[in-house]
Amino acid sequence: MPAPRKSTDRYRSMAHYFGALVRDLRDTYELRTGEPMTVGRLAARTGYSPSMLGAVERGESLPESGQRVQAIDDALRADGHLKTLWPVVQRLGHRPLDELASTTNRTIAGYREYGNSALAEEDDMERRHLLQLAGLGLLAQAPIFSTGEPLRQMLELTLDSTGRHSRDDWELVCAGHVYAVNNQPPAEVRDDLALDLAAVQRALAKSSPDQVSHLHQVAAWLSALHANVLTRLGEHGASRRWWTTARHAADLSGDRDMQVWVRGSEAVFGLYMPRPAEVVLTLARNAQQLAGERVTPGLIGAVSAEAQALAVRGQRREALDRLRHLHDLASRSISRQEFGWSPDSVWFTTSWVHSFSGSSETAREARDATLAVSSGYQNEASVRLHEAIRLSNEGGYNEGLVLASQVISQLDPAYLTHMILHTARMVLGTVPVEKRSGLPSLGDYRAALAVPVPS
Repeated sequence: MPAPRKSTDRYRSMAHYFGALVRDLRDTYELRTGEPMTVGRLAARTGYSPSMLGAVERGESLPESGQRVQAIDDALRADGHLKTLWPVVQRLGHRPLDELASTTNRTIAGYREYGNSALAEEDDMERRHLLQLAGLGLLAQAPIFSTGEPLRQMLELTLDSTGRHSRDDWELVCAGHVYAVNNQPPAEVRDDLALDLAAVQRALAKSSPDQVSHLHQVAAWLSALHANVLTRLGEHGASRRWWTTARHAADLSGDRDMQVWVRGSEAVFGLYMPRPAEVVLTLARNAQQLAGERVTPGLIGAVSAEAQALAVRGQRREALDRLRHLHDLASRSISRQEFGWSPDSVWFTTSWVHSFSGSSETAREARDATLAVSSGYQNEASVRLHEAIRLSNEGGYNEGLVLASQVISQLDPAYLTHMILHTARMVLGTVPVEKRSGLPSLGDYRAALAVPVPS
């Protein structure tokens, strides 16, 4: 999803931001769909007049209703982007963002001191307080803000900003989130990440030129982790948008290792999203091309994603070839290990590839190696599901479904993610359709997968 082009207007309002986003979505429509989208064509599809759409794109007017916004969103194939942003745009309206941001030091108690005499200012105070809560990340608990979308929008607005800020212990903060992602329920991690994403957004708004690059790295790191968590929670549309922001921040940082890591990570998580294998392969190969000969965690991730995608597609020879390359890379000295690199990722990939299209013995060895050095619940549950896939691929259909049911049923519900369920569903995909109806374990398997995932 494109971010609006950079404005020369220092006091840009949310109306201007919304209009610029509509305009850029229209401008890029042909690149995304192969079909041009003029103002006239958009007007015909939304029921607007061309002049009214022009006023919206210039930030002079706002759509009169959420239904109108939905019509524009649908016509531009914005994947709910405009609709999600609309409540914030509607509340903040045409007030200058700089002016709104300057009032965030007030508290609810401070507002109450004015009593009834402040009723004339109620609307302004509501808007200011909304921005304050969004800046602090506290709106993440409301349903419409649960994916952090308003925070992402605010972060995008300031990624090119410069000002004073302090580096402090940002890397320790990021490392702490890496540990939390691997070891804590994703619904809990999401809220903490939202708070630190808001903090880095505020730091970027005040950063100075000599410090901004480091904060762009932090923004990329935290945005990628947030996309990671959203994938685990099944928020795939929001996850895709956060990956876009992570790439944007990584590119602005100028740090090649970070750029490769974000892209490699996106390729890995693309395996668990409603994305074609071809898209995952493209992401993985682009990351490898960017990495060149430098061996980093991002390159390891990209090659892992490519090997796994090839295995799912049934390209056994190609998958095993990329797996050999992965082991060769992992045997070398790896730079920039602070991105969360762990040796179990190589064994995890080996387990995946051989469970789909390789050696049973190697698959079991890789499973055991992963469990011996695993860095989190996700891999531990997943490699056991790889074993279920292997059993089914070898003709043990019922045994595979039984094992998959056990893995899901034995997992603490707070740790049940859509990524684990995605892998569990692959077990049934290995069973021929004509063999399914007579399997005794099919009912228990389907019941186990029907358990709701915490959000």
